[in-house]
Amino acid sequence: MSDVRPFGTWPSVLSPEVMATGSRRMTAPVFSPDGKLVWAESRPHEGGRTTLMMREASGATTELLPVPWDVGTRVHEYGGRAHVVTDRGLAFAHRPDHSVWLRADDGEIRPLVGPSTLRIAEPVFDASRSRIIAVGERHVDGREAVACLIAIAIPSGDVTVLREGADFYASPTIDASGSRLAWIEWDHPHMPWDAAAVHLATIDRDGALADARHVAGDASASAQQPTFGPDGALYFLWEPRGAWTLWAQRDGELVCVLPSDAELGGPMWNLGMRTWGFVDREHALAVKLERGLASIVRIDVVRGTAQTVVDDLQSVGHLAATDGLAAILEGWDGRGSALRLVDDRGGTVMERDGGKLVALPPAWWSQPEAIEFPTSAGDTAHAWFYRPHNPDHSGPSDALPPVVVVAHGGPTGVALASAHLAAQFWTTRGFAVLDVNYRGSTGFGRAYRERLRGMWGAYDVADCVAAAQHVAAKRLVDPQRMIIRGASAGGFTVLAALAFFDVFHAGASHYGISDVASLVADTHKFESHYDRYLFGEHADPTELWRARSPLCHADRIRVPVIFFQGQDDLAVPPSQTERMVAALQGQGIDVEYRSYAGEGHGFRKAENVIDSWTREAAFYRRVLALDVGLPTWRP
Repeated sequence: MSDVRPFGTWPSVLSPEVMATGSRRMTAPVFSPDGKLVWAESRPHEGGRTTLMMREASGATTELLPVPWDVGTRVHEYGGRAHVVTDRGLAFAHRPDHSVWLRADDGEIRPLVGPSTLRIAEPVFDASRSRIIAVGERHVDGREAVACLIAIAIPSGDVTVLREGADFYASPTIDASGSRLAWIEWDHPHMPWDAAAVHLATIDRDGALADARHVAGDASASAQQPTFGPDGALYFLWEPRGAWTLWAQRDGELVCVLPSDAELGGPMWNLGMRTWGFVDREHALAVKLERGLASIVRIDVVRGTAQTVVDDLQSVGHLAATDGLAAILEGWDGRGSALRLVDDRGGTVMERDGGKLVALPPAWWSQPEAIEFPTSAGDTAHAWFYRPHNPDHSGPSDALPPVVVVAHGGPTGVALASAHLAAQFWTTRGFAVLDVNYRGSTGFGRAYRERLRGMWGAYDVADCVAAAQHVAAKRLVDPQRMIIRGASAGGFTVLAALAFFDVFHAGASHYGISDVASLVADTHKFESHYDRYLFGEHADPTELWRARSPLCHADRIRVPVIFFQGQDDLAVPPSQTERMVAALQGQGIDVEYRSYAGEGHGFRKAENVIDSWTREAAFYRRVLALDVGLPTWRP
């Protein structure tokens, strides 16, 4: 029989220390031509560095890079894949100084490109010319970063610019003959999911690009993830019919390979994102995201049909494919991940846990339930609801649990049905969790994503409020103990919800935006025009920015708030958070603030992961008076 304790006070095996172990991330898997699988894997207990792992075709797995190597890139600031297999060994970017190195098969690590103002991402190997082609980003003080496609010769390290002129480049891919290069590009003021376009060029005898031409994608329907098929045709994901599905250019004609209303793509916040790939001449495996649920489908590119082959994943963050195999990363956004290797029919070949399953035994997991609820403007929005669950404890029969409402980041992101560790941290302690897919989220088609255009700080906030009221009205949660938390753009939604609605009893902002004007003035190149999508085009937008900025309405916040911030964050500089903290403290609000040296937009070091979870849990327990009854204040 389980021990009865007040909701929110249950002892949990998922301690902050275990969360640090479970935050070990695996990212960016790539296959070598001889069947080796290489991926990046973080080490929270080694200062948050990222190493590279390799699985031989035989199944043997080894770590390739010792301390102090730290693989990564800050192209677009959010980075992405920074390694590639070449015929001379494994090339990778070293995050601290943007240098590029080559690890030979004998383990020797040699310099390729020294520390410089040039950052690289998404490297691919041009075997015909023994060189790497990559996305480049040149940084010069006082100027906006310059984007380009570059080539790095092996072993000399000589760098050649292949293409520049667009504001952004991504996803370079070379055909099997080495004679054609495809990529995507886009310009301000758009984001890649708004207007990225696939381009194609021939590679001439000297290795330069020639006859570059637009293939597909514009501001009405973006394109992503170009790949040359075994048949030589160029395939890509495109959304002219409202959702990213598979298209091809065959004999100069654009052909819809798989008519579908489900999403096969996603928002490209990190470079190197892959959600599909070929496993043989006529078939590809792809991640299908439908109403927040992920599965793996096997696409017959000749007949235009798809068959589900893996349906027990809930969430997929990445898929890399090669002949007969696909590597699938389960999990998302640093909340624990697992790597699964499957055959072309979905059968499991190998599994590697990134800490998620080790951190929490299966009996402790709360499973997400899909809910839909009415919201403003006559719309319907979506969320995932997790009930409190702990095999050793239960709540009083005459009480309802507190709820943690989660606003995801982006805001062009998605809350996946991933049963992630962050949700389980709360459910195992006796909280319910409500992970909201507010209007603007991906995975529901372009029309739903476009609902947030011009309405950030309004529709996202309204949907989080409506979601909380919906579950409270159904008596699933205690309406007197509702919390809202979020990171980055989600932190903005948190602070706006606290300023403009009297619904939540506490909030947690992880490196969240508080002042729109400061965001526009201080943010990095990738998001420097994002405000035009989020708030609309205005001759003078400052009045609207003030109306939506939580900092300008801090006097309306009456409930406790806890803030977490990295001191090296360039996406949301610490000054924003510190001004918001000062404004609340100035009016006597119960505020806690934790600032971490050496951390950017998200926390990588084990000691900081542990501290943030410890502080947040203690904060909720204190301000909600979970041990002694209802808090004396009300919103």
